[in-house]
Amino acid sequence: MLELLGKKIQCNCGKIHTIPSVNIVWDRFSNTYFSNKKSLFVADENTANLSNLSGKNVLTLTDPRRVTATVENVDKVLKILGNEDMIVSIGSGSLTDIAKYAAYLSKKEFSCVPTAPSVDGYTSSAAPLMVNGIKQTLDAKTPRTIILDIDILRNCPLDLLRAGIGDISAKVIARFDWLLSHHITGEYICDFFWNNLEDVLFELLKDVNNIFQREKNFVSKLMTAQLISGLNITVAGNSRPASGSEHLISHFLEMVYEARGELPLFHGLQVAMGTYISLHAYEILFEDIPLEKSSDNLEEKKRSLIQLFGPKKAENFLRIYRNKNMVKIANLNKIKKSLEKTYLRFSPLLKNVCKVIDVGELFKNYSRDVIKQAINLSNMLRERYTVLDFLDSSGILKSFSDWIVEKAGR
Repeated sequence: MLELLGKKIQCNCGKIHTIPSVNIVWDRFSNTYFSNKKSLFVADENTANLSNLSGKNVLTLTDPRRVTATVENVDKVLKILGNEDMIVSIGSGSLTDIAKYAAYLSKKEFSCVPTAPSVDGYTSSAAPLMVNGIKQTLDAKTPRTIILDIDILRNCPLDLLRAGIGDISAKVIARFDWLLSHHITGEYICDFFWNNLEDVLFELLKDVNNIFQREKNFVSKLMTAQLISGLNITVAGNSRPASGSEHLISHFLEMVYEARGELPLFHGLQVAMGTYISLHAYEILFEDIPLEKSSDNLEEKKRSLIQLFGPKKAENFLRIYRNKNMVKIANLNKIKKSLEKTYLRFSPLLKNVCKVIDVGELFKNYSRDVIKQAINLSNMLRERYTVLDFLDSSGILKSFSDWIVEKAGR
């Protein structure tokens, strides 16, 4: 994909895919970059110290716990923004999402200096933000330039490296879910995006044990995979190539923390939990593991949503759920055949990923009830069809949630 930057591709799917022109520079970051543009640098208290920004216009966002991607933080950027030409983020996922959405709203250029290979958002035209307690994915500005300093990237906090592996591993589940929806609901699908990423992802996940060694080659592979995944989102015009049931689970967990006024785990760590859950959902499908029919009815779901998020948000999620195409009849053998090659190639790697980044330890941050709720209710957050909807329409989603919490040792 990176060799296609700035080009248009006539795809076999019938569409013309336009790959944005992004200047990707692997180099040691210094304050001489972006000196040809009047820029506002957006950082936090940790990332502002990674380079000498003296003489630059810098907004340092602060939070006693951790700066997160919220519309309130976007507003802080917009309030200080003057006649600058560009907004430049110095940070990882949250700071990037804040800055690129502010750039989108203000019609400014956007560039970024990633400080961790933790997300694929650096090259994507989408920004997941918390808006009034609901996680929403909003249109955002694609970067003009990305400066990648390998020493900054590989020396980021270890949890951000773990989060990066969790986030990039999720692309396998996103592929499964998109194929599943294509066969069940007839949703459009394009193989261009998976073909761009598959081999890069496979080679990366084979070496995932090197995460704790902070090896330059491994970290650059991880960052490259994230860049490709983000470009896939931009070219597709939505996050379907990169986000499925595992991200819905992550969004749900983050919203629960937001409702409680607590700080969530890093995005990629929550996604790793979602990947663990969704991978086992596909295991149910492929291995024909018997689960008894057991699902919450709509009233039970409504009560749970109201208890967690209040009546207004609950009604919004119920509306999404009612409008879903919950097909109950599907050619299971055809679906298995379509997914089998990728499932057999990647499922052992994903199981090892979950072991290496210690997903079992992550589950200990949540009660059994919250994990069950995330499984039973997260498919109500988006119209996107995923394996959770398949289990739901099959009448075994609730049984699956019970099975998972036991399997995860909760």
